[in-house]
Amino acid sequence: MRAWQLRDADAGALKLFMNLLRNRLQAEWVAAQEGSPVDLLVLPVGAVDPSGFEALAAFGAIRLSIAADAAEQARAGALALQRPLQFEEFSALMLEIEPGLIETAAARREVPAPVNAAPAPVPAAPTVTAAAATVVVEPAPVARPSARPGLELAPGARVRLRRWPDPVQLQGRKGHQRLASQIAATALEREDLLSLSGLPEVEVDAFLQAMHRADLLEVLPPESASSASAVTDVAAADSAAAEPVPGSLFGLIRRRLGIGS
Repeated sequence: MRAWQLRDADAGALKLFMNLLRNRLQAEWVAAQEGSPVDLLVLPVGAVDPSGFEALAAFGAIRLSIAADAAEQARAGALALQRPLQFEEFSALMLEIEPGLIETAAARREVPAPVNAAPAPVPAAPTVTAAAATVVVEPAPVARPSARPGLELAPGARVRLRRWPDPVQLQGRKGHQRLASQIAATALEREDLLSLSGLPEVEVDAFLQAMHRADLLEVLPPESASSASAVTDVAAADSAAAEPVPGSLFGLIRRRLGIGS
């Protein structure tokens, strides 16, 4: 598989997803080198294919488009995913298309490399080529499960795990095991989690999104907002208790004794 002209966040998510799927896919997917046959090309909607890909597509190579929104995804056609990338959708797509790509891999290995291949315009992240490759002649639309909206944290919001993730959700990512242990019992802000873990932002964000999509992440309001609300409630209660209630026994006694309110 090869990531072409993708944003850093998309390329990082793609690399993470492939690591998580390593034991569920039939082929061993590896980073594609420039000029080598590509089985799956992942690129933004509207991006121009790298030189030589059309010849590979004629032998079953697949083009997966990444759309910015639902409207762009609809225009792109059946084989397109919408940002932010969702692990469930990507894994369902890979399990759908991989068998066909494996069947046609041998034919693509015979396609000569382009003579004047244009240099790659700084790929955002390593791309991946199937060792036991694949092909599909215009795959049918893939039925994908409805995805939860992406996680958006308000300033100061804190997160913690509802329960420990299943082993497959942490498989192959030591950093994710560390992140899970840090918010297993304590609610932390995203910035605190970045500081404590020492991991890159893209990996921390990918972990939080994955836990959110699995409904394992609990989001709590900022501590300052909840404590301020509690102080206000207590102050209001104290003020109400201090005022004599008109017509009450204590109010009557105070007036009889000439004690001002």
